[in-house]
Amino acid sequence: MGILRPRLFLAALLIAGGVPAVCGAASSDGGAATAGPRIVSLSPHITELLFAAGAGRFVVGVDDASDYPPAAARVPRIGEVGALDVERLLTLRPTRVIVWGGGTTARQRAQLERLNLNVLVTEQRRLEDVGTALREFGRLAGSSAVADAAAQAYDARLADLRARYAGRSPLRVFYQVWDRPLYTLSGNHPVSEIITLCGGRNVFSDLGPLAPEVDRETVITRDPDVILIGADGAEGARQSADWRAYRSVRAVARGAVYTVDPALLGRMTPRVLDGVLEVCDRLERARDAIGNGTH
Repeated sequence: MGILRPRLFLAALLIAGGVPAVCGAASSDGGAATAGPRIVSLSPHITELLFAAGAGRFVVGVDDASDYPPAAARVPRIGEVGALDVERLLTLRPTRVIVWGGGTTARQRAQLERLNLNVLVTEQRRLEDVGTALREFGRLAGSSAVADAAAQAYDARLADLRARYAGRSPLRVFYQVWDRPLYTLSGNHPVSEIITLCGGRNVFSDLGPLAPEVDRETVITRDPDVILIGADGAEGARQSADWRAYRSVRAVARGAVYTVDPALLGRMTPRVLDGVLEVCDRLERARDAIGNGTH
């Protein structure tokens, strides 16, 4: 299914002049309208960035996957990015619709623009881009004081982490996104930059797609020092256990198979630095195991 429901798309095109711009936005807590833009976010990480930038009170609609911060749960839902409820979207009268460049196709963006919506495409590919996005969203919403402070705090913490883990002994790392089939992340993905920051090297950094499918035999051949699994709870335990039979892999033999929280690493927001700490912690554990001769 496309981003627009077919029966609603034609009707939406017939709205004279598209969606009218308005000057107020309902507050996220259901209170009185606040002067400013009316923003719709079509990605969970964009929603999180907007709230972190002090623009949460101007967010009038979000995609179904937006679940952080808790205040986002009180904002009207307009469906998944691939199947938006256009009727609902139009009733929100947004003055700006913000979409993720990596998660929205050109066709989907064009459909939104044909509705005469003001679409902003944003993309965060590197850790430094989070601070840039916070400042941009602050300017957009007129909340630059909050946004700039958040960006400065983020940038300072990132610089501290880079300095803290600089010069660590290198480890070869396999990052597992999912195991049925087996997916990893290439050197083009921000998680690969995180691994590098922590003194690791992504063993599949040479692959082109952001999330390529690989086979277990290739992982065994590349023989990582560490296996990081992007899953937690029972699912993380299951995926970790599946590696126990492969004792020929250095990471398995040393017990260096760890889980990390995908919710932290999968979104380019200030919380991604909590994910960085998790990755660095796991790599430090692996270094300790190597130093102690653990097998």
